[in-house]
Amino acid sequence: MKEYKEGAVQSVDRSLIILEELARHKDGCGVTTLANVLGLHKSTTHRLLMSLFNRGYVKQDLETNNYCLGTKILFLAGALLESMDLRSIARPYIQELANQTQEIVHLAVLEGEESVYIDKVESKRANTIRIYSQIGKRVPLHCTGVGKVLLCDMDFDKVKKLVKEEDMTYYTPNTITNHRDFEIELKKIKEQGYGFDEIEHEEGIRCIAAPVYDRHDKVIASISIAGPTLYITKERFPELIEKITNTAKMISYQLGNFN
Repeated sequence: MKEYKEGAVQSVDRSLIILEELARHKDGCGVTTLANVLGLHKSTTHRLLMSLFNRGYVKQDLETNNYCLGTKILFLAGALLESMDLRSIARPYIQELANQTQEIVHLAVLEGEESVYIDKVESKRANTIRIYSQIGKRVPLHCTGVGKVLLCDMDFDKVKKLVKEEDMTYYTPNTITNHRDFEIELKKIKEQGYGFDEIEHEEGIRCIAAPVYDRHDKVIASISIAGPTLYITKERFPELIEKITNTAKMISYQLGNFN
């Protein structure tokens, strides 16, 4: 039997419990099952079901008499998904991450054979060293934290088509320039849930990045903390890794990923 929170409108609360219960059962539920979940008489449960049925939120299988979710649910879900703009959802979280770490934070997506910054929060350090990055800037996939993280969940045969070995430009002594090492790197990122640009793209600049997942458990974006090695030291790694992975999970949750 479900308990009802103080201050809730009981009939609304019960109707929502019915919808949640039906969502758990692909073949639907009978009135008796739902009545037991609610702790109500079958007649009361049936009246609630009829209200939902009349509004299109519930339908009945004529063969089993079980009740299932109705197509009106799709209307609500569609309206919600249309309103889920990645940048606006992520913005307060990356702003808070920048405030906590005092470092630059980027939000990036995959576009063609590069990653693109779609948002950026500047460091509030008074004496910070400026990093040349701006919203809309395109950066390589093979040597940036945001780029590698965007590829970490992708089949490597597809990765090789996006990042051809001959295009893996050498920027610093730490740049990965071959597929063998790149595959190992992406597997490591996938396993641990975060990745680094360990002075691979720009001398003196270090980056820690984490993936953002959508409701289908697909990587659709990455966020990163970037700054000079003077500030992003290896001693800070445990703190920064925890903060960025937690932030990425919160953004993913807001996008419908509950894993």
